[in-house]
Amino acid sequence: MANPTATPPAGPDPRPPRAALVAEVRRLAEALSRAQAALLADAGEAVPGAHLLVEAAGRRALLPAAGVVEVVQLVALVPLPGAPPHVLGTFVCRGAPVVAVDLATLLGLPRPPNLDAQIAVLAGAPAVGLVVDRVARLVESPRLFEGDVAAGTPEAWRGSPLVAGLCVEDGEVLPLLDAAPLVASLAGSAA
Repeated sequence: MANPTATPPAGPDPRPPRAALVAEVRRLAEALSRAQAALLADAGEAVPGAHLLVEAAGRRALLPAAGVVEVVQLVALVPLPGAPPHVLGTFVCRGAPVVAVDLATLLGLPRPPNLDAQIAVLAGAPAVGLVVDRVARLVESPRLFEGDVAAGTPEAWRGSPLVAGLCVEDGEVLPLLDAAPLVASLAGSAA
């Protein structure tokens, strides 16, 4: 007679494999990026939602808060041998590895980050933390820039694949950042 308290034999794991989950997260991040771009193109006078006003090497930009998991203080980083100069290293945040990328170096302004720098940990896979000098404040529904985008883009940001559009906040033209190209390039280099 079978033991009624015995555990049933282990069958196949019903959960999808990790690689499938990572691929799904990437697909969703790309879909979100496309939807945000479409919303930006059709937003009228303002971009809906909250945005972090970030600063790096004296340059300011807006980062959609919906794509940020949390903001942490700069921590000790483990260097990645052979990584490009903008990749400062990795750290562990809430039990998960995060690749730290320096926004100033991406802008061609390399310098060691200050000890009081902050890291905006972005949602997605691989986990990426954007190192900035500081998160100045939260901006709700910034106004879209209505002029010539090519002429209006601040010089340090021209040609950056991170710039998804331009907004105006307190009379200053600010790039609206989309970190998806950065995350995709890091995911591609890890593959």
